[in-house]
Amino acid sequence: MFHMKSIFYLFFIHWIVAIPQINLYFTDQVRESENYDEIGIRYNCIRLASNMDREKFTRQISSYCMSESSLKFHIENDNSFQTFSFAKLAIMNITSEDLYFWSTPIDIIEQYQIYLLLNDSSLAEQIFYNCTLPRFGSMCQYEFYYYHESYSSLYEMIHEYYQLYYSFNPTNLTCYTHVKCNRGYSPACLDWTEICDGKVDCLDGEYDEEHCWELEFNECKSNEYQCNIGLCIPNEFIEDDKTNFDCIDGSDEPVKEIASSGEYFPDEPAFGRDDMICGATFVTSPCLFRREVILMESMFSIKDNNVTDECWSAYKCYFAITTAEHPNIITYNVINKECIPIIRKTCPDMLYIPNIPIFFGHIYTAYKKNELSHSDSIEPPYLCSNKSFYDDSLSLVLETVLNNTMCFKVSRFTSMAAVSVPRITHRFQDLMDDVYQRIKGHYPIINFPLYRCSQSHLYQCINSSKCISFHRLINGVTDCPYNDDENIYEDTNPKLFAQVKHKYYKCHVTNKYISQMALFNNDCDCEYDDYGFCEDLDKYGNFTRRTISFQTICDGFQELYPITIDGKNETDETECEQWECDNIYTHCDKIWNCLDGKDEINCDSSLPPLLNCSSGYVMCVTSNTSELTCLPIKKANDGIPDCLGGTDEPKLCRPPYTSIYTGFYCPNNVLIPCLDSIHLCTNHADCFDNEDEQFCQKNPSFVMYSSICNDEYISSGSDAEKFLCDIAKEYKKERTKYFTIDGFNQSYENEVNGNQQIDVIPTDLLDDPRCHRGLDLCVWLNKSSNHNCTSTCLCPPSYYGNQCQYQNQRLSLSIRFHASAQSRQILFAILIMLVDNTNQRMIHSYEQFTYLSIRDCKVKFNIYLVYSSRPKAMNKNYSIHIDMYEKISLRHRGSFIYPVEFLFLPVHRLAFIINIPSEDDYSCSDKKCLHGKCLNYFNTKETFCQCDQNWSGQYCDIPQNNCNCSSNSLCTGRASDNQSICICRKDYFGSKCYLRNRICNNSPCRNNGSCIPNDDFMLTKSQEYFCICPNGFSGIRCELINTQIDLIFDKDIHLSHSIFIHFIKIVPFDQTAVIIPETSPERSTTLQTISQATNSIRIYWSQPFHLMFIETLEKMYYLRDSP
Repeated sequence: MFHMKSIFYLFFIHWIVAIPQINLYFTDQVRESENYDEIGIRYNCIRLASNMDREKFTRQISSYCMSESSLKFHIENDNSFQTFSFAKLAIMNITSEDLYFWSTPIDIIEQYQIYLLLNDSSLAEQIFYNCTLPRFGSMCQYEFYYYHESYSSLYEMIHEYYQLYYSFNPTNLTCYTHVKCNRGYSPACLDWTEICDGKVDCLDGEYDEEHCWELEFNECKSNEYQCNIGLCIPNEFIEDDKTNFDCIDGSDEPVKEIASSGEYFPDEPAFGRDDMICGATFVTSPCLFRREVILMESMFSIKDNNVTDECWSAYKCYFAITTAEHPNIITYNVINKECIPIIRKTCPDMLYIPNIPIFFGHIYTAYKKNELSHSDSIEPPYLCSNKSFYDDSLSLVLETVLNNTMCFKVSRFTSMAAVSVPRITHRFQDLMDDVYQRIKGHYPIINFPLYRCSQSHLYQCINSSKCISFHRLINGVTDCPYNDDENIYEDTNPKLFAQVKHKYYKCHVTNKYISQMALFNNDCDCEYDDYGFCEDLDKYGNFTRRTISFQTICDGFQELYPITIDGKNETDETECEQWECDNIYTHCDKIWNCLDGKDEINCDSSLPPLLNCSSGYVMCVTSNTSELTCLPIKKANDGIPDCLGGTDEPKLCRPPYTSIYTGFYCPNNVLIPCLDSIHLCTNHADCFDNEDEQFCQKNPSFVMYSSICNDEYISSGSDAEKFLCDIAKEYKKERTKYFTIDGFNQSYENEVNGNQQIDVIPTDLLDDPRCHRGLDLCVWLNKSSNHNCTSTCLCPPSYYGNQCQYQNQRLSLSIRFHASAQSRQILFAILIMLVDNTNQRMIHSYEQFTYLSIRDCKVKFNIYLVYSSRPKAMNKNYSIHIDMYEKISLRHRGSFIYPVEFLFLPVHRLAFIINIPSEDDYSCSDKKCLHGKCLNYFNTKETFCQCDQNWSGQYCDIPQNNCNCSSNSLCTGRASDNQSICICRKDYFGSKCYLRNRICNNSPCRNNGSCIPNDDFMLTKSQEYFCICPNGFSGIRCELINTQIDLIFDKDIHLSHSIFIHFIKIVPFDQTAVIIPETSPERSTTLQTISQATNSIRIYWSQPFHLMFIETLEKMYYLRDSP
C-alpha cells in the first residue's frame, strides 16, 4: 500500500516547490437550461483577495467566474492525463488535503471527503483527473494563457498579470444593457456611470435619468457624509484612503486624487477604479478616457446622406478628428489652408456637426460654413432642437430652422466668441465640454416634483424653477443656471449661509470664505499674502503656519502667522533672547539656526574632515586668499562679511519667511545677490566681481562641462570648493520637526525588490484584452493540440458575458467592524447576504469571511453582492442581512439589516461601520416563527425569524431540501442556486465545510498562543495563519516577550477606575516631503483598569515606543518616557 502511494506521488513531485494552487469553486453546475446572461449565479470561479499589499487597510474579496455554460464546450476525455476513481484514491491513502494542494476543484475534494467519511458507494466510481499545471479543472480542461512556472501563488500570477502586462486600451465597449436606451451609432452603448450623471444620454427617451430625482430627497445622519451623488457614508471614511473611494463619485477624497485616479486601469479589478464615476463630460462619465474616444468616433461615423464624403471629411479635419484622409495630428496650418476651403466649396450653408444630438438626448450642434474662423480660436455652435430648452435663463436668440429643428445662438455665449487655443488634439471635445458646462445648470432634474420645492432641505435656484438638494450647495459643481448654488455668502444670504457654513473654509489672512472643494486645487482662492504664500494652495504650509510647534520656536525662521498681542505682532521668532538656538532639533542640520553658526560647529561629515576648527571657530574661505580657514565665531553675524560668499553672515541669503534658501552671496549683484551651487566654478562669472570663480582651480586635471559642484566632479574638487559647494546648495528647511530624544536613532528594513521575470504573453491579450477587465481562459476540447483550444472568460463581479462585455447590476459594500475589548480575541464568522423582502426571503448572493479584531480592527472590507437574475426585479425590495457567529462555538452573536434603496442605480455603494454586539440575547416575541425563533436586529427596531435547519421564508414556513453541510458547521439556509450556506468551525473550510486546514496542527504559535488559519482564498506563501498571543508575548509566532510596564501611582494622584495609556513612537521626518507626512509620531492607545487595592497597573506592550502618556477620564495627563 505504501509503495503504491509513493508511486502516485511521483506524478506530483513538482508540488514540493512553491507553485500556484488553482482550486475552482462552485463547479457543481445548476440551472443548465437557462440563459446564463439572465442569471447571476456564480459558477466555475477562482477566489482570491485583491491588492494584498494593502491588506492592513483594505481587504477585497473577489471571485472571477464563468458566465457561459460549460455545456457549450464539447470536452472530450484527454488520455494524456491519468484518472483515478475515488475508490482507487482511497486505496492509495490519498487524502482530501492532498487533492487540495494538487489544485483540484473544491466541490470534487468535498465529494471525495464525503466518500471517505461515509463510504458512500455511489461516489466510489467518481473520477479524479490527475492534472499537471498549467492545466486545471475537473477534466484538466482549463489553462491560463499567462501562467509561468516561476509563479508561487495564484494571487501572484493574477496580480502580476494586471500590474505588468495588462493594458486596457479597448477597441469596443462594455455596456450596461438593463435600461432601454438608444445610445447612438454602434459601438456606442450605455455605460452604468451615465445613469444619474445629470444629463440624458439616451436618444430615444430620458430613461437613464427618469428616477434620479429621488436622490435629491435622501438625507444623511449627523455622523454621515453626503456624497455629491446623494448617497451617504460614515464620516470616519472621509479622506481615509486615496486609492479606494467610498463615495461612488469619489467626492470623499481630495479633488486632485480624483483627477489623477486614472484614465487606465493599472491594477486588478477593485473598488478604487472599477466602481467609480469620474467627472461627466458632454460625452460620457467613466474614468476610462478610451471610452470617450470610441464614442467620438461613433458620433462622426455617420453623416447626412445629402452631405458629400469630401465635405464631411473636411469638417472632421476642422475639428482635428483624425481620419483615413488625415491620419496624423492635424495642425492649424492644415485646418486653415486645406480644410476650411474644402468646407466652403463642398458643404451646405449649415449642417449638424455631428449628425446626432450630443446634449441631453435632443440638442444638436450646428455650424454655418461662412462663420468658420481662420485662426486657432473656434466659434461656439448653434444649438438646435425640436423640444423646449426648459428655461428662459439661457437667453436664447432664434436664428434659423434646420431640418425641422429650431436653432439658437445663446447670448450668454458672447464670452465664448474668442475661445482661444483649445488643445489641437481635443479641439472638438474642449469646445463642447465648455458649452456643456455652461448650459448644464439650466437643465432641469428629470421628473422632479416641483410642488416639493418648499421642503426645508431643498434649494430653489435664483430666477429658475429648478430645485436641488442642500447637499449640492457649495460642492464644487454648478447645478443652478446662474451658479448661485456655489456662491452663498454671509452678506447676501446670511440665513442660508449659516446652514452651509460648514462647507466653507475661512482664509486666515484675508478672512475670505471659499468652498472646501476649492482647497488645494492648484488655484489660489484665498489670495497671496505679503510673503507670496497662498494658504489654500499648500496644505502642509498652511498646517505649519497655524500650528504652534515647540521644536521650531526661535529657530531663525518664522513659521506662524503674526498674532497681535498688546499691540505688537508676535510670532514664533519674537521674544527669543532667552531661547537656546543650539538644541537637539537644530544641531548639525546644515542650517545656521544660530546666526553665529554655533549650532553647526564640528558638524563636518566629511571623512576625513575638511578642516579641524577648534571650539569657538567656524569654517570660512577667506576673500583675499580663497583658502579654507577657521573664523572666530565672534566675527560671525557681525554685519561684516569676512568669508567669500558671505557664509559668515546668514541673514544675507536667508529670507525670513521661507523654507528654501541658497547660500553664496555676491555683494555687488543687485537683482540676484545669492547663488545656488550650480553657478559656482562654471568658468562663467555670475557675481559682478567674479567671487563665484575666484576660489576655483585654475587648471584642473579633468575636463568639466558644468559646475564643479556637480556630483560627478565634486570628489576631485579642492577643500574650498567642497566647502562652498556644500554651503551654497539649495536647502529646504524642515517646516515640521517632531519630538525626538537625544541619541535617538531609527533603523529601517530595506525593501527587497526581487527581479521580476517578464515572460511573453500574446500581444492581442495585452493591447486589447478580449475579456475586458476579466481573465482570458483557454478551454481544451480534447487531447492537447494547438488547434483545439478555445477561449472563454472568467469575469469579476462587475461584469458578465462570454467576453465580460456586459456591466453587472451589483452592490458594492465597504464595511469596517468594531469590537469591544472583551471580543478582541474572539474569531468571528461574518455572513453577508443580499435578500429580498418577499415571503420566500430569497438569498440572491452572499459572502462570508472571518474577522478577528486584533488582526482586522483597522481593515475596511470591500465586498460585492449581485442579484440572482438579470435584470433585478424592480417590483421587489431588497436588504443586506448580516449575521455574526463565533467561529469556535458557532454561537450566533447578532444580526444587522440595511435596506437597499434607489433600485434604479445600477451600482449601489453602501458603506457601514458595524459594532459587533457584546452579547447575543436579542430574542423577541412579535413574530410567529413556525420553525425558528424571533430575533431583533441589532441596528434597528425590526425583527426577523431565524429559521431552523431545512426551513426558510419570512416566517420559517417553507420546507427546504435537506442541508448538505458537514457536521463541523452550521447550516444557515439556501442560496438562490439551491446550495446550502454553511458556517464552518475553526480549522474547516469549503462550500460544505468538509475540508480541514491543518496548518495549525504543528502548533506554530509559541508560548501558548492560539493559531487561527487564514481564509483559504486569501492565502499567500507568507500568510497562512495568525497567532493570538497571551499577555506578555507578541510577534508572528508569539515568539517575542513584550515590554512589561508596572505603574504604581502615588496616593495623592486622583485616578479614575480606568485610564487611557497612549504610547508614542517617534519616526524620523522625510525632509523631501511636500505634504503633511505620514511619518509623524505614531500613537497607539489602550484602555486599562487600575487595581483599586494596590493603586497600580501592569501593562504588556509589544510595540516599540519612546513616550507614554497616561490620561484619566477627567482629562488629566501624566508623562513617562520609555524604560
